Amino acid sequence: MDNLVIRKYVNGDFTDVIKLLKDRFNISNNIKSIDDNINSFGIVALLDKKIVGYIRIDKLNNPFKNNYYYFLSYVCVDSNYQNVGIATKMLEFIFNKAKDANVSYIELTSRSSREAANRLYLKNGFIIRDTNVFRKEI
Repeated sequence: MDNLVIRKYVNGDFTDVIKLLKDRFNISNNIKSIDDNINSFGIVALLDKKIVGYIRIDKLNNPFKNNYYYFLSYVCVDSNYQNVGIATKMLEFIFNKAKDANVSYIELTSRSSREAANRLYLKNGFIIRDTNVFRKEI
């Protein structure tokens, strides 16, 4: 994996990231941009200059604990490149960014049916919290 590069998402990555998200998450064609800001950014994994992975990171404030945390979403690797360590390298990149950004912890959600993803998270030090995730569509 000497030719694997993990870096921050840039606007020029948009088309390839959308293709990846559509494949892995059945994302709509209506997305016009992926906007980054001071508290939200994405990272990509490139293998031989081809985007093969993506993770969205939001830095959030927990005012009751007086700290910041990262919330990860859209964690994905191209199905042709899974189980070779790409997601682990992307998580390591995020762990290092979190230390530099004074982040106290990292959270994400994952359906129980995503067994391989859940093994990845446990292998990388995440713990399963006793919680339910609720959503109300508006």
